[in-house]
Amino acid sequence: MNLSRKPVASALVAALGLLAAGVASATPVVMNFDQFNANGEYVDNYYNGGCSGSYNGGPTHCGGPNYGVAWSQAIAGGAPNGLLNNTANEPSSPNAMVFLNASAAVMNVAAGFTTGFSFYYAAPYIGGSITVWSGEDGTGTLLASLTLPTNGADCDGFTQNYSCWSPIGVTFAGTAESVNFGGTANYIVFDNVTLGSSMPGHNVPEPAALGMFGFGALLIGLFAGLRRRLA
Repeated sequence: MNLSRKPVASALVAALGLLAAGVASATPVVMNFDQFNANGEYVDNYYNGGCSGSYNGGPTHCGGPNYGVAWSQAIAGGAPNGLLNNTANEPSSPNAMVFLNASAAVMNVAAGFTTGFSFYYAAPYIGGSITVWSGEDGTGTLLASLTLPTNGADCDGFTQNYSCWSPIGVTFAGTAESVNFGGTANYIVFDNVTLGSSMPGHNVPEPAALGMFGFGALLIGLFAGLRRRLA
């Protein structure tokens, strides 16, 4: 009896170590901006486990998922019911992200991310550009860049101009710590910004959820093996 339990326990401990060390970090992270007030909030440190910023005296939200991502000049709002009333058909609703009062939004990831970067965007009138950097705040080595051409208006039967969405992404070598979203203020909208993949995600489970799924599958396998040994 004791001999049959020992390898199971050892395998469980080893698997838990692997789970903690690698599974979560390898999972793409998707930021869909749907947790914010429809009338607008600065994204700020919400995806850094902190708080959003007030836009025009509106509310803020704290305690977002701690992805280690801090934003500058990015504003999330309702589309079309809210701040982004000329935006619709977004990949995930009810919100999207835009920069209104600057020439760019900057996303910093202090711990860095690898493999790829992707998102959806809508730009009916003026395109934009994306640059991926090895340092924070657009510093260090340029790892990748993307040109975002205009992609039409009034798609899929929607009358809102910003309703044509294009997926776009890039792979790169090395570790990135920041991304610069460039263009003309208030002329390009983003959604489902994805770290760790060159294809933007929709409803990708958070890393913790994937880890628990893997842990559950592991337990099922281990108990099945234990039953066979006891038999």
